[in-house]
Amino acid sequence: MQYLPQHNLAIVDVETTGGSSRYHRVIEIGILRVENGKVVKKFNSLINPECVVPSFITEITGIKNSDVEDAPLFMDMQDEILELFEDAIFVAHNVGFDYSFIQNEFARIDREFNVPRLCTVRLSRKLFKEHHHHDLSSIIRRMGLMCENRHRALDDAKVLWEFIKKIEAMGRGDELRTVMRQMITQPARPNVVFVDY
Repeated sequence: MQYLPQHNLAIVDVETTGGSSRYHRVIEIGILRVENGKVVKKFNSLINPECVVPSFITEITGIKNSDVEDAPLFMDMQDEILELFEDAIFVAHNVGFDYSFIQNEFARIDREFNVPRLCTVRLSRKLFKEHHHHDLSSIIRRMGLMCENRHRALDDAKVLWEFIKKIEAMGRGDELRTVMRQMITQPARPNVVFVDY
């Protein structure tokens, strides 16, 4: 692919114990590192959130307390995770959600996390204005994409990469490049507030 060749991408999805990065924790991270239009590294790990995984989260993701109780802590993988974002754009669906969770996990261990980001929800809304729904399930259906394990971090991240490649394959590469450049949110000084357990 020739889109944004000057940028590396870190395509991210997280599964969490709830909807607020202030009160809830990450239980799984999936990251695809893309350089020059090719996936060069995949990262996927369950994470011990040091708290209970609610039953409704287990119903959505299939991730149980027994799955994460022996998983590594976020701090145990901090260097490996941070390396994936070096000189890269953080790409996620509803990027504010995933970004705030990872930023808060770093804040809990007194490390700053501050990288440029791109939201694929906004990308979909901009490029496919004729559609009313831009959640990931709707994009999967209308674009004919495959997701083996929906609501699991790495598989959802893979879908986002397939979505971007599909836009290019539709002959809309120039439009994709223009919109992505316009939508990249540059890093700002973090202002992280969270309630720890």
